[in-house]
Amino acid sequence: MRSLRSKIISMCWLLIGCSVVGTGIYVAILLKSSYIDSLTNRLVKEAQLIAKLIPWEEYEKNLNQFQVQSELYKKSLDARVTLIDAQGRVVGESGDDEVPKGKKGNLQKVSEVSDALKKKGKTLVERRDDDIYVAQPIIRDGQVLGVVRLAIDLDDVNQSMKEVWISLIGGLAISLVLAGFASSRIAKSVSRPLEEMTQVAVDIAKKGWHHRVRPEGSAEVVRLGQAINRMAYSLQRQMEKVRKNKRRLLSVIESMESGLLMIDAEGKINLANRAFEIMFGLPAADLIGSSYKDLSSTYDLSSFISEVAEKGIKLRRQLHLYYPEERILEASFTPMWMETSGCGVVAVFHDLTAIRRLEQLRKDFVANVSHELKTPITSIRGFAETLLDGAHQDPAVCREFLEIILDESIRLQRLISDLLDLSRIESKKLHLNKKWVSVQSLIQSVIKTMEDQIREKEMTLDLNIPEDFQIEVDPDRFRQIFINLLSNAITYTSPGGKVMVAAWNKQDHWVLKVADTGIGIPPEDLPRIFERFYRVDKARARASGGTGLGLAIVKHLVEVHDGKIHVESEVGKGTTFTLTFERKQPETEEK
Repeated sequence: MRSLRSKIISMCWLLIGCSVVGTGIYVAILLKSSYIDSLTNRLVKEAQLIAKLIPWEEYEKNLNQFQVQSELYKKSLDARVTLIDAQGRVVGESGDDEVPKGKKGNLQKVSEVSDALKKKGKTLVERRDDDIYVAQPIIRDGQVLGVVRLAIDLDDVNQSMKEVWISLIGGLAISLVLAGFASSRIAKSVSRPLEEMTQVAVDIAKKGWHHRVRPEGSAEVVRLGQAINRMAYSLQRQMEKVRKNKRRLLSVIESMESGLLMIDAEGKINLANRAFEIMFGLPAADLIGSSYKDLSSTYDLSSFISEVAEKGIKLRRQLHLYYPEERILEASFTPMWMETSGCGVVAVFHDLTAIRRLEQLRKDFVANVSHELKTPITSIRGFAETLLDGAHQDPAVCREFLEIILDESIRLQRLISDLLDLSRIESKKLHLNKKWVSVQSLIQSVIKTMEDQIREKEMTLDLNIPEDFQIEVDPDRFRQIFINLLSNAITYTSPGGKVMVAAWNKQDHWVLKVADTGIGIPPEDLPRIFERFYRVDKARARASGGTGLGLAIVKHLVEVHDGKIHVESEVGKGTTFTLTFERKQPETEEK
C-alpha cells in the first residue's frame, strides 16, 4: 500500500508535469505561429518597399541590373529575391540555381506570381512545403510592369524552434525538479502529522496509552490531533480504572475463603481461585482452559455443571470430601448468561467443616455435661432417698451414705467450677494478676500439695531445675496449670512409677516439662486430648474424680500466658507435656 506522502508527491508531479508540458506545447506552437506571422509581415513590407523603390524602367534598359539588384537585396534582407517581368519571366535571381533566367525561367503559372500579375496592387502570400513566398506587383501608372517575389526557407525557423524546444524541455526538467522538491516539502508537512497520528493510534491499539500527538500542521490537522489526544486520555483513564477494578476483583477472589470456579459457554474453565485448589487438591494451572468434563472423576461436579448449563437453573448441593483432607462443602451452582455465546456456570464452594465440627462439639458438650451432671445428682438423690426410707436409723449406714453424698457434691461443685473457669477463659474475660516469681519456689509449692498422693502410690518424683530464674505469671493460674498436669501424671501412672518435672531457661524463652511413666496415650487420641470432657480411659478417669476439663483448662491458660503446649506419648511407656513461654527480663535485671 502506497503511503500518503508518495501519493501526494506523485499527484503533484503529475499535475505539475501535465501543466508544464501542456503550457510548453501551447507556448511553442504559439511562438512558432507568431514567429511565422511576424516573418510573413516583414516579407510583405519589404516586398512592398522594393516594389516602390526599384527603378524598373531603367533596369529594363540594362537587364543585368536586375540580377545585381536582386543579389544586393538578398544580402540586405536575408531572403531569396526574384524579379519577374510582366510575362512571368525571371529577370533577376538572388543567386539560387533553383530557377533559371530568360524564357526557361518563366514563372507565369506559379500561383502567387500569376495572381500578383492579375490582381493589381495586392500583395499575395503563399506557403508551400517549408517555404514562404510573398509576391508584390510592381505598378507604374496603373500598369503592372513586373513582380517582386521574396522567399524564405522555414528550416531556419524550425532550427530556432528546436532551440526553443530544448529550452522548454530544460525549463520543464528544472520545473519538475523544483516541483518535486516543493511537493515533497508540502507532502511532508501534510503527511508528517498524519503519520504521527497513525503511529500514535497504533501505539494506543498496542496499549501505549501515554503517547500523544504534537499540535502541528493546519488547523484541521491540529483539531484532529487534539481529538486523538482526548480519546487517548479517555482510554487511558478507562483502562486504568478497568485494571484497578480487575486487580481489586482478583484480590477479592484470591483472598476468598470460599472456592470459586467459573466455566464459560463453551465448557472451558476460565477461573479457579486458590481456595478451590486447596479444597479439591487440583492446581489451577492444570484447570484453566480445560473442559469442565475433565472434572468428571472429582465428586461428580461435571453432572451438576451440565444440569445448570442445560436447564439454566440454580443448584445447591452438599459435598463430603475425603481428599486431600476431609471436608464438608456447600456447593452453589448458578447459570451465567453470556450476550451471544450461551450460558456459562459459576460454582461457589463454602467450607462448612468448621461449622459442622463446632455443631458436633456443641452436641458432644451438651451430652457430656448432661452425663457428668447426671451421675453425681443421681447418686445424691439415690442415697438421700435411701436415707429417707429409713437408712438414717442405722448410724453406720447413715454416715457412709452422707460421706458419699458429700463426695458427689464436692465432685459436682468441682465440675461446675471448672465449667465456669473454662467459660471465663474462653470468653477472654479472665483477668491475670501477673507477678515476678521464682520458678523454683512456685513449682515446689505445688509439689508440696501433691506429696501425699505421690507417697500413697509409692511413686518417685524427679525434679530438675538447673538454676532458679524469675518468671512473670499469674501464680494462682500457673499453679492450676501445674496441678492439672501433675495430677494427671500421678493418676495415669501405676504405683511405683516415676514422674519427672524439669524447668530451664533459654535466651528468648523458658520451658516447663512434666513427664510420667504411665499408661500413655494412643496416637489416635492425641489430637483430641485437649477437648472438653474427652478422656482416654473414661472409667479410670471417673474413678479418680476427674471432670474431663483439666487439659482443656490447661491449654487455654497456657495460651493466655502467651505460651505453647506440646504433648508426646507412647502407649505403655508414658507421656510428656512440654510448655514453652516467652522469656522476659524483670525490671531489676534490666537495670
